[in-house]
Amino acid sequence: MRLRLIGWLVVAALTPPGTAAAQTAPGAHAFFSGTLDLAYPFAGNGEPAVNRLIRGDSPFDNVRLRLFGDIVINPRWTVFNQILIDPSSREGVQAFLRSYLRFDVFKKDKADLSLQAGVVPTPFGAYSPRAYSDKNPLVSDPLLYHYFTTLRSNQLPANNADLIRHRGQGQAGDFTGFAGGGSTTRFNGLPMIYDTCWDVGVQALGSVGRLEYVFAVAQGTLSTPRIFGGDNNDGKQVSGRLAFVPMPGLVLGASYARGPYLDSALEANLPPGTDVDDFNQEIYGFDLEYGVRHFALYAELANNRWEHPNITDGQGRREDLKTLGWYVEGRYTLAPGFFAAVRYDRIDFGEIDDGTGTGRRVPWNYDVYLWEYGLGYHLTDRVIAKVLRQDYKTTSEPHKEHFWAVQVSASF
Repeated sequence: MRLRLIGWLVVAALTPPGTAAAQTAPGAHAFFSGTLDLAYPFAGNGEPAVNRLIRGDSPFDNVRLRLFGDIVINPRWTVFNQILIDPSSREGVQAFLRSYLRFDVFKKDKADLSLQAGVVPTPFGAYSPRAYSDKNPLVSDPLLYHYFTTLRSNQLPANNADLIRHRGQGQAGDFTGFAGGGSTTRFNGLPMIYDTCWDVGVQALGSVGRLEYVFAVAQGTLSTPRIFGGDNNDGKQVSGRLAFVPMPGLVLGASYARGPYLDSALEANLPPGTDVDDFNQEIYGFDLEYGVRHFALYAELANNRWEHPNITDGQGRREDLKTLGWYVEGRYTLAPGFFAAVRYDRIDFGEIDDGTGTGRRVPWNYDVYLWEYGLGYHLTDRVIAKVLRQDYKTTSEPHKEHFWAVQVSASF
């Protein structure tokens, strides 16, 4: 049994926390499950490049296997693991491993508290628990949880004009970037939140009456989670979410996070008297979930800013880079096992001085918009078939893409 448990700590995957089996089984037990996703995008005027992630994988890849495993050591200690296997990825499977330990401090009728540490779930917003194919009525993730902006954590634009010159390039994996110093490695820009990679950290979570909470300290930030290779600066991110359930079917949430995001390798490129830990990502957001009869509604909004050493207003004063991301998603059950779903999704970028000396202000990146809508059918209790269309565009006309896709998601 001991060797079996150690093996699963290394290679297996965990079910999202809180499963009944994990909480009630006496003694040491392991519970295994998984999802197999088969997808095929077709009939479009552009590749679904907006969905491509840092490691080269995409939720629209032909084959994706996710394995879960809960290892219940005793009624108060549980190890959660999960791993994604995607042949399209540029990275090995170790890059997709998520593993953390949970300790249940106490559980009472109207209150509970747990502590967890390791590669922990994203402590912001309400989407992360719904990111799995058997829970997501569509296929893609909302833009604010993965879309790559032009900004980078390991390279600096020399000034406003340098940043604006590269608008729209952050989504490409071959983005070499700016003239202000730092890494010359081809890489993506920073997303607002990167839920695909969880961060190393510690969390306290639980509930008091109708109030649910999570508070966390993490090695990286929401836009630069750190899993391998250690921390990239001396700072830590603090974050948290509060959710209130005023009535059955309605959840109202609010989230906040703040932490330094620049890489220590940029120290030599910063203005005199500054340090990488002086420049933070700060983000706050609100989320809503409402369900009644055959209808479910989800909505999130996040207001984000990155402090930056080289971006200034027309008077030479330092200026933040701001983004506003939001989405609205609905699902309606048309008949037993048959549903329709739609999501409208966008990110708007704040304006900065264009660096020409004219006082003109422009968005520092191109705004993006995305529609995804389709139909789904439960072939069995554990197999879901989906057919959908995605429409994507930016304010950099004529950059528009659309395609159709089918996905079959099987749980086991």
